Amino acid sequence: MQFNCPDIRSTSSGPSLSLAGARKKIIACLTPLPRETVSLARGLGRVPVQSIKSTRPKPFFDQSTRDGYALGEHPLTAGNNCLFTLIGEIAAGSTTPHTLTAGQAVRIMTGARLPVGCRRVVPFELCGEKDNRVLIPSRLLKSPQMFIRRRGQDLQANRVIAGAGKRLLPDHLLLLAENGLTNVAVHRQPGVAVLCTGSELVTPGKKIIQGQKVSGNGVLLQGLIQEAGGTCIHAATVGDSREAIAAELERLLTLGPDMIITTGGMGPGKFDLLEQIFTRLQGELLYNSLKVRPGKSTLFGLLAGIPFFGLPGPPPAVRLLFHELVAPAIYRLQGMRRPVPPTHTAQLLEPIAAGKSSHLNLKGGVVTHRDGRLCVRLAGNRDAVNGVLHLRGKKHPFGVGDKVTVRLTAPYSG
Repeated sequence: MQFNCPDIRSTSSGPSLSLAGARKKIIACLTPLPRETVSLARGLGRVPVQSIKSTRPKPFFDQSTRDGYALGEHPLTAGNNCLFTLIGEIAAGSTTPHTLTAGQAVRIMTGARLPVGCRRVVPFELCGEKDNRVLIPSRLLKSPQMFIRRRGQDLQANRVIAGAGKRLLPDHLLLLAENGLTNVAVHRQPGVAVLCTGSELVTPGKKIIQGQKVSGNGVLLQGLIQEAGGTCIHAATVGDSREAIAAELERLLTLGPDMIITTGGMGPGKFDLLEQIFTRLQGELLYNSLKVRPGKSTLFGLLAGIPFFGLPGPPPAVRLLFHELVAPAIYRLQGMRRPVPPTHTAQLLEPIAAGKSSHLNLKGGVVTHRDGRLCVRLAGNRDAVNGVLHLRGKKHPFGVGDKVTVRLTAPYSG
């Protein structure tokens, strides 16, 4: 992994950064991880190292789009109808070449290769057949609908079918397979180590007593990391002890992670030890204060050259800051050229009290579509958050119908 972080060897954090300023500094430090080759079966969500172009046109040959009759020219006339002599049949997948001359027709199936000399296809249900003759209304021969898909109509050769810097979606895999590819060169997925700190925390499944609570951030972050395209290689929980936290961080470094995320221990309190330990381990601090709520006391830097995020302890804050800061970093390590998901404008479905701080306030939201509009409300305790509201403090509350900025949390493709 290579980094480009000039002038950050000091442990001085400098002034508080805006959310956008912090994200800009983070991404500037990161370059995509090395390449590896994976099968198409393992290619979903991966980011190609370079753009991949089509090697053949789609379709590869002129073909019928309906079950019907492929017709040649100059049919015999019979009143308002035309007569064609039936000379054979072409099934889908047939590789035998066929040729039509004037007044001839063949039965043809959907997707089958057109015979040489075919001028149009007419569906079975519009025709009549008797004694090796096909009777077709003359008006159908003037219809603009030919029921033919021409070679290269959907895709010409040498066109980009999977762009560098964008995640592969199922349709990309389809196009790659249709062009004869079985493997694809992609950037390696980042392996992320997670450390949750707090003496009150108990790992899920263990007995808890009064004064303790289940440590859910590890599970939350494993899901968020996977959703963003990374892999959680280890998740641990330790108490508020300098020695224990330092020892666990040193152990995590031996696992060779591409990123480390910690939760808790951030702030001015007696047991908020994370920044002290980060400095003690000679971490390179990029920032330790943001003009954001939540997230004022958070940090980012490099620990032994590894990107390091120190997040607050409450899971709602972890979730919000992950989407705003950590996910773009994971996207960048995977090779995305545009790692920051866009924001959108949505209308509020319910009022929100104004924040007292002039800093940016982040809130978890539930985003829906109504009458062609993007709408949002604050997420409740049992709601799954699918958007992050960006709210600026003001004197009056936000009312129903007010427009606010929202960043969607769905997996981003670049």
